[in-house]
Amino acid sequence: MRNAIPTVLAAFILAAALPVNAVPPPGGAEDGGGRLVILGFDGVDAKLTEQWMGEGKLPHLAELARRGGYARLRPPIPAQTPVSWSTFTTGRDPGGTRIFDFLVRDPETYMPSFGVARESSKPFLWGARNPAVLAVAGALLGWLIPFVLLRFVARRAAWPVGIALGILVGVAGWWVGSHWIPEKVPVVINNRQGIPFWRVAGEHGVESVVGRIPVTFPARPFPHGHLLSGLGVPDVRGRIGSPSYYTSDPFFELGADNEFSIEIVRLSTNRGTIETHIAGPPNRLFGTPPRIDAPMTLHVAEDRSSLEIETCGQRVTVRPGEWSPWVSLVFRFNPLVSIHGMARFRLLELDPEIKLYLTSIQFDPDHLPPGFLISSPAEWASELKTEVGPYKTTGWAVDTWGVSEKVVGEDVFLEDVHNTVSAFRKLLERFLQGDEKLLVHYFEFTDRVGHILFRFMDPTHPYYDAERAPKYREAFLESYQLMDDIVSEVQASLGPDDTLVVLSDHGFSSWRRSFNINTWLARNGYLALTGGGGKVQDLETLFDRGQFWPNVDWSRSRAYHLGLGGLFINLRGREAQGIVAPGDEYESLRRELASKLEALVDPETGVHPVRKVYLREEIYATFDPRIVPDMIVTTEEGYRISWQSALGGMPKELFTDNARPWSGDHCTLNPDVVPGVLFANRPIERQRVDMLDVYPTILGILGERPPEKVNGVPFLRVEEPAAGT
Repeated sequence: MRNAIPTVLAAFILAAALPVNAVPPPGGAEDGGGRLVILGFDGVDAKLTEQWMGEGKLPHLAELARRGGYARLRPPIPAQTPVSWSTFTTGRDPGGTRIFDFLVRDPETYMPSFGVARESSKPFLWGARNPAVLAVAGALLGWLIPFVLLRFVARRAAWPVGIALGILVGVAGWWVGSHWIPEKVPVVINNRQGIPFWRVAGEHGVESVVGRIPVTFPARPFPHGHLLSGLGVPDVRGRIGSPSYYTSDPFFELGADNEFSIEIVRLSTNRGTIETHIAGPPNRLFGTPPRIDAPMTLHVAEDRSSLEIETCGQRVTVRPGEWSPWVSLVFRFNPLVSIHGMARFRLLELDPEIKLYLTSIQFDPDHLPPGFLISSPAEWASELKTEVGPYKTTGWAVDTWGVSEKVVGEDVFLEDVHNTVSAFRKLLERFLQGDEKLLVHYFEFTDRVGHILFRFMDPTHPYYDAERAPKYREAFLESYQLMDDIVSEVQASLGPDDTLVVLSDHGFSSWRRSFNINTWLARNGYLALTGGGGKVQDLETLFDRGQFWPNVDWSRSRAYHLGLGGLFINLRGREAQGIVAPGDEYESLRRELASKLEALVDPETGVHPVRKVYLREEIYATFDPRIVPDMIVTTEEGYRISWQSALGGMPKELFTDNARPWSGDHCTLNPDVVPGVLFANRPIERQRVDMLDVYPTILGILGERPPEKVNGVPFLRVEEPAAGT
């Protein structure tokens, strides 16, 4: 999702883990049957998988399907990563999980925020009273120490010395409390509702390990379990991934939008010693300065064969085309407060100009801020680093931003994929060595490769490159073969009584054309635009300006789009400036919009870009009508709602070619266009399987009942749990 919307702030998130209630000891359900291992691969497409299995290119998956079962897996609506994995986790549809998009809107302001989690704050220590409490404590301590020490040798001096020192230390305590101790710290609240299946299992004594499943941050403790959080964990800058690019090229220019917020650092020269910095976290604790950076010095070798990087007490040397080892970074707010991160450099070029890439800065598991829970137990993340080595902690681990903005090329992107997957495979190997009955592990690389390389699979894509296509079609296939290898290794570790389930959250398709849905709403009179001072102006003039919501006249607007497919009615009594009456007017407008959008034709291709518009009650069993979109717009193969429309923007054109590296997608596609995959080493009882069916199947294998009514139906035959279990 666009990095222009910050995800979760990266500093002092939660003060303490939630307590775990008393639970049964391991046993019970764990004593029956074998182990259950679930492998999740993001974005694996059913059509491509079936093609390559048929061609003999995915032999282990084909054998798994032959000996056990295979089916296409229908994602929820919309087919987005956090949406689908939240349904996987809880058995609820997106209306019930409240994870229905990457973005949510505030009906008071019409502005977007991150949908997976929300930010709040809480007092740190004594909050606003920190200076006073520390002043009093310092004064008492300053008086007590000399009074105790001097009362036996210089009794008359004890009182005045104690009073003087008490005043001095008290003033120091006040200053420290005012300048070095924050009054409040940010906290993150996971928006997902529902009970994860691993919690249900743990409450019945089942030992579990859960690795990197999306929408699990902050990590919540659960009985008899270990969890490492996935998508939702921010980088040190509080984003889902924000790399940096250092260049001495005075003519370098990034795209005007910089949609993914790459940090560009311009170097003053291309030779000798260069003083620069590493951009760090926003200063939400104290406000000044607005951002905490770390100093960095670059030393260019005289023969321009290498670059020495000096930062945070470390020196590393890299040559063009090389990656550095992990570098530990420290961002100091003051002598008492600092945040530790880690990152790697990749020297792209050194001659004639310096081009240096820095990955997004990961939180260091060995030095996490108090309460910043990326694992449960809290210390487990650090223990894993000790056992398997450094690994990325950011939920969106593979960097798609650098290649999307053409700062790095596809080869560097694929190197990052390889480096990232290698570390996560070590985590999986470590998990397989345990004896937990339930093991769940997630890989993201198949999705990230799909986003970036799909244009090489599609000769009709506007950004197709026939000369390079054979190389990167092969790289795309290799990502699926890497999945095939991982499945093979896991199969080899399992016993005859163990159950293996392999699945993806959605499939993929080519994104050739963008649909600017807010532009359509404006051109058709549903979204009214104004000029300055509320004066209505010519639409073409306003589109040329490319401005955001300030150009909208809400008093005349009946509908608007925000997020990836969310269509909202400007409803009276819900939206701050709503004008559409609830009841007949509301229902009539929804039907009218659905009919017109589904009838829309792209004049350049003759295709209906909108495949189907769903009313929310048609697809969600329950939902909060204040936050869930009134309608969900899904697109046809080849189309996606534009980045600009996701944030309420209105480009001038109704349709545009997608001539960008981010060329494959799924986020607004109809779920029937992008089915995922489902494999098991046991027969799958039917061919039409929905993501809702996974939750009751997992619990059934473990011998447990869902804790609440679910709409899914198990797809593997399981023994009916005994009454009362």
